Amino acid sequence: MKAKKLLALLSQFLDADSKTQQEEIKSIRTVLKELKNKERDLRAKLADKIDTDPEDAEALQLKLDVIYAQRRKGVMKVHALKRHLQTSENTETKSD
Repeated sequence: MKAKKLLALLSQFLDADSKTQQEEIKSIRTVLKELKNKERDLRAKLADKIDTDPEDAEALQLKLDVIYAQRRKGVMKVHALKRHLQTSENTETKSD
């Protein structure tokens, strides 16, 4: 193979990793949106239950805490993937 074809194949190989990471970011964001909607619903239910049924309110608060932790982990993962994408793009640009 000629150098041009080899470089094209290498470029495709490197882009595949970034595409995979971009798809992962996209799927995590979808899940984060669903979790946010679920959190809003639970907050509304909690506002209704807080005065009438403290036990249910406590259970709802526990669910909210779990959802908050999941969303936080998801956001951190998205930021880490973005940073990794940016650093890999910078190293590719510098090596060219």
